[in-house]
Amino acid sequence: MRILLGLVWSGIASVLLALPTLAADWPVRVGVSVSSVENPYFVALTRGAQEKIKQFNPAAKMMVRSSDYSVETQIKQINELLEQKIDLLIIAASHEHRFAAVLEKAKKQGVIVIGVDVRADGASQTVLTNNLQAGQLVCDYLARSINGKGRVLIQTGPQVSSVLDRVAGCKAAWAHYPGIQLLSDKENGDGSVWGGHTAMQNALSAYGPVDAVFTINDRQALGTMQALQKGGFSQTKIGSVDGSQAVVKAIAAGSQIIVSASQSPESMGQKGVELGVALHAGGKSDPELVLLNTTLVTKDNAATFKAWDASRPNQ
Repeated sequence: MRILLGLVWSGIASVLLALPTLAADWPVRVGVSVSSVENPYFVALTRGAQEKIKQFNPAAKMMVRSSDYSVETQIKQINELLEQKIDLLIIAASHEHRFAAVLEKAKKQGVIVIGVDVRADGASQTVLTNNLQAGQLVCDYLARSINGKGRVLIQTGPQVSSVLDRVAGCKAAWAHYPGIQLLSDKENGDGSVWGGHTAMQNALSAYGPVDAVFTINDRQALGTMQALQKGGFSQTKIGSVDGSQAVVKAIAAGSQIIVSASQSPESMGQKGVELGVALHAGGKSDPELVLLNTTLVTKDNAATFKAWDASRPNQ
């Protein structure tokens, strides 16, 4: 009996000792599908994911695809990643409701699917910024900066869930100020500096001077500021979402951009990988949405605020 018990405990010990090795071998092949690597935000998010993947498996292979916000291109790229036998897919979807079929296909092949930055039907879990909160905080700050009254604009962007939530949050904040006149929420800055510049020029032509503008990301805020300066509208105040290094510096310098709700793309990428590893180890996809809160960057804290930086080299 003692010999038998000894053999049993020996077998259990062998299994327990093997577990770390097994865990360290996963993930092996990771697909990362984002909307645009032209956007520094997604560069930082991808870097965060890569660094976390290497912590779990230094030999892991990561394949990154960028779709330039094209649903059709992104679906095609995901199918190509599935052909490469990936075991983990990190996806920042270019549309909330059009990826269910391909993501279900991935899960049937045993791939763990984690959404990042935006919601996507079919993802097992998703980690994203609390974008509703971000829009509310920024637009409340803007409203108070103009004493609760004035002509304002919302500059939208790609119609993904993060943008829609930020716009909804902004509107909810401004609804508390009867003196706020929302002129438009239709101008689309496409998430880029040039797009923000063009959208602001169009809005100025249509509506004339405005007191405040909410842009859905920092890149659009920078383009919007350029258009306002070019048009001679130096008093218009701008609020945004990202907390990028360029905008934090602009806020600290006293520019027309006076507030931005910070995001942490690197942390988001890292958290996405952690969620995937946990599911692989038998964890549950609860909660389905993991929300990361934001911090307002203003003139009061911009000089000391640690902004994310897409140009930082990999660790």
